Amino acid sequence: MKCPYCEHDDTKVSDSRDSKDGTSIKRRRQCQNCEKRFSTYEKVLKLDLEVKKSNGKVEEFNIQKIKRSLLKSCEKRPITLEQIENVLDSVLIDLKKVKEEHIPTQAIGKFVLKNIKDLDEIAFLKYAIVHNNYASMNEFMKEIDKIKDFKGITYRNKPQKK
Repeated sequence: MKCPYCEHDDTKVSDSRDSKDGTSIKRRRQCQNCEKRFSTYEKVLKLDLEVKKSNGKVEEFNIQKIKRSLLKSCEKRPITLEQIENVLDSVLIDLKKVKEEHIPTQAIGKFVLKNIKDLDEIAFLKYAIVHNNYASMNEFMKEIDKIKDFKGITYRNKPQKK
């Protein structure tokens, strides 16, 4: 690992800690040349998974595509990058449990939706709009009704002006 300060190749690990969920490792390092300290994170970047697209094509799984779509869905919402990373970690955990050779994109989308549902309702709906490809406003309203029923939310109708 190169030192980010002096770019020397020889660094020493002084401390390693697993994340709470066991999906990453934080390492504290010290450069043997300039003696400055820095942290690195070790995380699985690639799973040996293949995704079956809706058009039948099969391609290599890419977590960055999910991250980009989550960032777009969470845009202008009170959601931190750390929360998005936690959602991605949860999706990866769900994907590791799948035994199929090719995972359909619909299944991946459902894992994402499952993991953002409790994070932010608006981000959930924004992601669902793209993922579920609603054909009409009625279909979309049914999804909103499901969320309202799940959360026990009731809305009062505003009185109409005469």
